Amino acid sequence: MCVWVCFLVCVSVTGWFLTAEQIMTGEPHTVPVNNCQVLKEARFAVAEFNKANVQEQFAYKVLNITSAKMQIVAGINYILEVWLGRTVCKKSHTADSEPCALHPEPKASSRFKECQCHFIVTDVPWENSRALTLNKCHPN
Repeated sequence: MCVWVCFLVCVSVTGWFLTAEQIMTGEPHTVPVNNCQVLKEARFAVAEFNKANVQEQFAYKVLNITSAKMQIVAGINYILEVWLGRTVCKKSHTADSEPCALHPEPKASSRFKECQCHFIVTDVPWENSRALTLNKCHPN
């Protein structure tokens, strides 16, 4: 009974109503990259990436989400493939890099101007908990 309640909460929170044949608990499935929850999780992942990227003075923002999957486990994993671009905004001056313009050219102090990232964000909505559990990025 508790498993079904958790499943229904997960489905209703994410906004996707799928039949049992379309989704299996634990199995990642593709979701639209422009879904509002996917966009929210991608922005969260980039904010965490910017916090962890201590050697960079400029913030990065989402250029493109190329792939998104959702996996129901003891929470919801959002598995994202994202292209990021370096902005003109300094990390110390902004918490949200989305409104920032892209940097016109790379600086010597920057590691890279664009990068491709594989993020996994684990969201446990019934506990009000979210964490970036995987952060793998490499320069373009």
